[in-house]
Amino acid sequence: MKNIISMALKLFVIVVVAAIALGAVNYVTEGPIAEQREAAATEARLTAFPEAASFEAVYDPGNDAVKDVTLESLLGTDELLKDYAIIKTVYKALDESGNELGITAGVVTKGFNSGLNITIGVGIDGAIHGVVVGDHSETAGLGAKAAEPEYEGQYVGKKSPLDVVKSSPGDSDIQAIAGATITSRAVTNAVNTVSEFYAALTGGAK
Repeated sequence: MKNIISMALKLFVIVVVAAIALGAVNYVTEGPIAEQREAAATEARLTAFPEAASFEAVYDPGNDAVKDVTLESLLGTDELLKDYAIIKTVYKALDESGNELGITAGVVTKGFNSGLNITIGVGIDGAIHGVVVGDHSETAGLGAKAAEPEYEGQYVGKKSPLDVVKSSPGDSDIQAIAGATITSRAVTNAVNTVSEFYAALTGGAK
């Protein structure tokens, strides 16, 4: 009986010490991890809207300055269109004088697999300034090609609505990745959704 109690106490002490150690490690690394995540997000915004000199948060639940802002409040409605739910952040793209050039939106959607992260830049004229495919779990050699500059570059300068085609793309078309039409459509649908959202945000047609 004494041995059982002794072993239980030792295990309890080990668990407590391990918990304290993990808590300490988390406390020490939490800040740097958050900084790295924000740096990556900023880099993605710059790539999606390279003409911008700075960015101003409009909607970002992780940003204290706008943590109480919702997409519904931005659009002046009590009900959010289902498609807009993929939009996780919105930042104004500003020039050196602080004038608005457009927006960048961080999107999380589903391609062939869930968790497809995309940053999309849309100008005030509706033109796409950049598309950056970030973290994803798309198939290597197929859907993962959506993160390659050759594919992302197709969107630059075009205006929504865009369609996905398998060959001979026109001015309003995006050529699908061979063997990854689902991923191609997911990215294109996200671009169309962000463009539509920005038009609604600025009073244009939805």
